[in-house]
Amino acid sequence: MLIINDLHIASFRSGGTTPRSQAELRDYLRESMSNLIASEQKEITINGDLFDAFSVEPSEVIKTYEILAKWLGDTGGTLNLIQGNHDWNPRGDKTSSFHLLAFFLQNRFFSQVQVFDEGFDRITSGVYCIPHMPNQAAFDDEIRHALTINIEEDPKFLLLHCNYKNSHTENSDHSLNLSSEQVEQLMLAGWTLIIGHEHIGYSLRGGRVVVVGNQFPSSIADCIGNSEKHALLIEDGQVKFKTTWKAEDNYYEVDWRDMEVGMDCLFIRVTGEATANEAADVIKAVSQLRQRHDAFVITNAVKVEGVSSDFASESIESLKAFDVVGAIMEELNEQEQECVKGLLNA
Repeated sequence: MLIINDLHIASFRSGGTTPRSQAELRDYLRESMSNLIASEQKEITINGDLFDAFSVEPSEVIKTYEILAKWLGDTGGTLNLIQGNHDWNPRGDKTSSFHLLAFFLQNRFFSQVQVFDEGFDRITSGVYCIPHMPNQAAFDDEIRHALTINIEEDPKFLLLHCNYKNSHTENSDHSLNLSSEQVEQLMLAGWTLIIGHEHIGYSLRGGRVVVVGNQFPSSIADCIGNSEKHALLIEDGQVKFKTTWKAEDNYYEVDWRDMEVGMDCLFIRVTGEATANEAADVIKAVSQLRQRHDAFVITNAVKVEGVSSDFASESIESLKAFDVVGAIMEELNEQEQECVKGLLNA
């Protein structure tokens, strides 16, 4: 079984991009997934966040459907789709792009496609999952279920889509947390944990806790901290890793005073230091690099008088690009939408 996660197809990254590079990044993520799954002939599990948002452009759903449908038709294999936090919305009257895709795939390929979006469930022999749940309490209930149910299989793997040891998410319904105490209990019960959601991969507890990380970066933050990215394979009860991306030649940090960088590089972080009087020169240099280079994302991390512009530049650009009214309208029914439109027109 090939396990991948957090592909974030239809990714929208306003910070450090141009309209052209945004479109090219979306193509890159889709094509990378297509190339990766082509090597697997039997079973693929997508452990959450196939798409970047609850609702993405219909064209992205269609293109993703074509990729997965081709794989299902060519191989006769099994596709397991696990709900992630980007695939869920508290308003139950709306259908996510994830569930729309799953509906059409199941309608055509029937038993070849399994969807996991309700709670603790069995994927195949020795492999189980807990999808993203509506809140932390519901997630904790499913963990308790995994601890109490008698499964006499060895080894046994539990796939999760959550943070590991991140107490800041415990009061958030959008992102769930797996505590150290829960990990201890699950390990004592014989589980090996395979976790999606976090984008930087690492392993703990002698390989019994594996945070896979995403397979392909969609931002500069995804590049920092990993020299390589991997997919995970379960073969004959063993966990193996398949390299999917390398930072070398794909990610580059360059000083703003010397902007020589190879044209093949896909993600660039501009660094260095500058005085307050040089701040405008930094912005100009980064802007010019974005115009002449084919990289998907070029961010400004230059420290001006000791203060990094990393957070400010990306956050401001993201805020500018965020459609507040559109986001609100998505959560309303037709009658409520008409009321809001009337107020806006007034």
